[in-house]
Amino acid sequence: MLHTISTTNQSTINPQLISAQDAVLFWQNGVFLALKNNSLLNDIMNKTEHCYIINSDIEARGLKKMIDSRLKIINIQQVVELTANNYPQINWE
Repeated sequence: MLHTISTTNQSTINPQLISAQDAVLFWQNGVFLALKNNSLLNDIMNKTEHCYIINSDIEARGLKKMIDSRLKIINIQQVVELTANNYPQINWE
């Protein structure tokens, strides 16, 4: 399953629904949750190591140096592959 996080509203995200084999993609404003020392990000990373973030979204917001290094930075083509390989999808917004 692919969990896409596009919000900064942490109260709408339930890490308990994420399992070890799931993938998590931070995109749009969700990239703000991928900053270093974020407790929600730590909870998610404790559930799965398959966490990704879109390069263009972090660059557009000037966050590149603040993103947690445990996330894999990917481009749009890799997002397409991630979506194709992980079904179904849940969008946390």
